[in-house]
Amino acid sequence: MLEYYGYLWSTTWPNLIGLILIGALVLSRLVWKYVSTWRHAHDAWGFLLLAGKTFIWIVVLGIYTKLLLFSQPDWLSQPCYTQGAVAGKTYDSASKSYVLEVRSGSVQNHYYIDQNVYEQLKIEDQVKLMYLPLRREVVRCELVGSLL
Repeated sequence: MLEYYGYLWSTTWPNLIGLILIGALVLSRLVWKYVSTWRHAHDAWGFLLLAGKTFIWIVVLGIYTKLLLFSQPDWLSQPCYTQGAVAGKTYDSASKSYVLEVRSGSVQNHYYIDQNVYEQLKIEDQVKLMYLPLRREVVRCELVGSLL
C-alpha cells in the first residue's frame, strides 16, 4: 500500500501541496478574523458576516478538493492486482505512452507502463501487476516467469 500511495503522491504532489497551502492560508485567516471579531466587536452582525465568509470559503475549498479528486480519482480507490502473460506491448505515439497487453485466461487488458519496464519485458513473460484501478497505470511489475 505504501508503494501505491507513494506513486500517487509522486504524480500529484503539486496539486496536493497547492490544496494544503490554500487550505492552511484560509484556515489561518479565518481563525485570525474570528479572534479579532471576538476581541473587538461583540455584535451579532460581525459574527453573521464572518459565518457567511466561512461558508463561502468552505464551498471554495470543497470545489478545489472535488476538482483534485476528479482529476486524480485513484486516491479513493484500493490498488488492483492482476497476473498473466504479456500478450503484446506497443508505443502509443498519440499519447506518448507505453502500453502493455496482459492476457489472464481469456481476458486481455491494457495497462500503461514506463519505458524501462517496456524494454525489459518480452512477449509471453508471466507478470504480476499492481496498478491504479481507474487510470490503469502500473505501479509495480513483477516478473513471475520468463521463456528464457
